Amino acid sequence: MTQLVRRPSARVVIVNWRRPELTIRAARSISEQLGSGDALVVVDNASMDGSVERLSREGLTVVESSENLGFGAGVNLGARGMDEDVLVLLNNDAVAEPGFLEAILGPLSDPPTAPTALDEPEEEPDRRTSSRARSSSAPAAATARILLAGRWRPAGPGEDALVSPRTGRWTRVSDEEAARGEGEVLVNSTGNLVDASGNGYDRDWLVPADQEHSPSPVFGLCGGACAIRREAWQALGGFREDLFMYYEDTDLSWRLHEHGWRVVYVRDAVVRHEHASSSGTDSPMFIRVNARNRILVSAAHGPARVVVQALARTLVRGVRGPRRGPVMTGLVQALAGLPRELRRRSGASSRRRESLRRR
Repeated sequence: MTQLVRRPSARVVIVNWRRPELTIRAARSISEQLGSGDALVVVDNASMDGSVERLSREGLTVVESSENLGFGAGVNLGARGMDEDVLVLLNNDAVAEPGFLEAILGPLSDPPTAPTALDEPEEEPDRRTSSRARSSSAPAAATARILLAGRWRPAGPGEDALVSPRTGRWTRVSDEEAARGEGEVLVNSTGNLVDASGNGYDRDWLVPADQEHSPSPVFGLCGGACAIRREAWQALGGFREDLFMYYEDTDLSWRLHEHGWRVVYVRDAVVRHEHASSSGTDSPMFIRVNARNRILVSAAHGPARVVVQALARTLVRGVRGPRRGPVMTGLVQALAGLPRELRRRSGASSRRRESLRRR
């Protein structure tokens, strides 16, 4: 049932690639939360498998891409021409819980406060909270509380597991065990952080949900479930498209901070996420693209020592690690792209300074 919109209007974008059943589930979870001023757009990234027909039969607005140019390009296509107040992103392998949309839009009622000074990157990006970010100015973006789907228990020796340096190894319990209340609900993300090696990672990854009490301020958003004010999105030009997938949200978070805008975590905006259901974290593609994009994004935004550590870490993993081929391929691709990133960095810095001088 359509409700009166008493908060910012939203355009929700979901990107599909050959997983229409997941996309339909995600769309159903959010469609009942839409108000009269909202829109839901599904972008099909040239699936060529009947996805468009299946999605259309569900009554969804489907925008077709002529080729698969990646997640960032898909989101940019779905956001094109938007006049709603806020862009909301939801992964197609996620399910929004009731109240998600209202909660994620809550902090974004007002346009983000324009920056008045330019911050230089600080020494430790994961602790990067400028005086402006700590202020009471209106935020430009919000990131959701993303929980892993299912329930989980500590993994035994030899069991397939997700791993956290903070909480150890976890394996998913069966649906029957979960129905009996066995296992723990785990956090996937409460926002994005960046470590001293340029590695973008989820805050509170694999922390039991009942033990998560993170503060609202956070370095960056997680692209799996987040919201960005239209003014900030358009000023930044949306996502980078050359990354294809992974690190687009980290790159956007860096650019938000560089322009003086802050990101907040909204604990009441909850989604459940099937982690890496599209490509898998052990796939050669994931490993290659992740290694490449970590270096490229670090070079575009991070202090010099972060770039050096990103290169060194990747080289060590490529020489000693079990996935040498994809890691070394990613490293070679990153090295080829470094001159472009340094030019991008220099140009972006000049444009920001010129913009600030005009204010």
